[in-house]
Amino acid sequence: MRKILTILLMLPLIAPAQYFAAESDVERLLMADSAALHLTIDNYNFLWNNEFFGPIDKGYTLIGFNLQPALEYHFSPNIKAKAGVRLTKYSGLDKFTDCLPVYSVTWHTDKLAVTMGTINSASFHRLPEPVMHRERQLVNNYENGMQIVYNTNRLFADVWVDWQDFIFRGDNKKEAIFGGASVEWRAVQTDAIELELPVSFVIYHKGGQIDTDTTPMKLFYYPSVGVRLGLPMDGFLNRISATTQVVGYKDNSPTPRSLYDGGWGWLTDIKLMHAASSLSVGYWLADSFIAQQGNPMFMCRSYDGTTDQQRRSMLTAELNLAKDITDYFTAALAAVGYYDLKNSAFDYTYAFTFVLRPDWVLWRR
Repeated sequence: MRKILTILLMLPLIAPAQYFAAESDVERLLMADSAALHLTIDNYNFLWNNEFFGPIDKGYTLIGFNLQPALEYHFSPNIKAKAGVRLTKYSGLDKFTDCLPVYSVTWHTDKLAVTMGTINSASFHRLPEPVMHRERQLVNNYENGMQIVYNTNRLFADVWVDWQDFIFRGDNKKEAIFGGASVEWRAVQTDAIELELPVSFVIYHKGGQIDTDTTPMKLFYYPSVGVRLGLPMDGFLNRISATTQVVGYKDNSPTPRSLYDGGWGWLTDIKLMHAASSLSVGYWLADSFIAQQGNPMFMCRSYDGTTDQQRRSMLTAELNLAKDITDYFTAALAAVGYYDLKNSAFDYTYAFTFVLRPDWVLWRR
């Protein structure tokens, strides 16, 4: 207990890691221009250290960067194409881990965007942490397929399909698809109170009919529904919010082979916000919950499959400190603590992130 209290008291000092501005991604997606060539750069430099000692996952460190330079041409105010490359490099490795093509075509209005090709990914979907691990924004945010986004002051909706593994006839592997819908509806918005309803439904499918792989087809569902109450403030704190979400898991495969064929989890937290920084405390209760893309710390089975803990009960604490140095450069520190109530085990993550996202107009007719 003394060790836990010491680390919690040190959180404001070690402060470490991330700033992912999904709102600015939407603004960039819906930005109108005409007969203009833009150079965009998406760059995350990160030091992400997971100090995990419990039975669910083992600790590891991610240090490096991902870089996505791209040229974007606006054919008209609502039609544009983007072409570039995504690079991932870890410190200590001589070669790039990823060197992947980026190409997309988007048709959009001031509220609606339809994209085919490389789509907005990871944190853009605004899914609960047990369903979509935020770490994916740094190391695995490459998604390709189709995406429909609708955004207003009261409603955000994201419907997408990420085709993760493509097959030809006779391939000895199965196709893999990850997709779904994520919606945030601001039901009440006044100067004194805000009420938001986040809802999502995600599917992971691994199958196909033209392959020669004889392993059974997999089909998983992940529904979630929640309520977020926000109180705008005047002063040092500009917002206080409380969120509660229920997430579900169902193995709907024709021949289920998962350890658990279904489960659920309940996640709730209270967050204090100052500018782009925040401090939150939360609680996670789960039974037989597993997610393909989720944070391993929220699972009821260890990442390597050697440990099963059907019932999870966990306290969380998170500190994020972010500073916008310019319009296109942000530095961030973060620290996240996980306390497993059943095993009396404390794990934590700390990280430091530079986010560089400029957009230059190179040419305009």
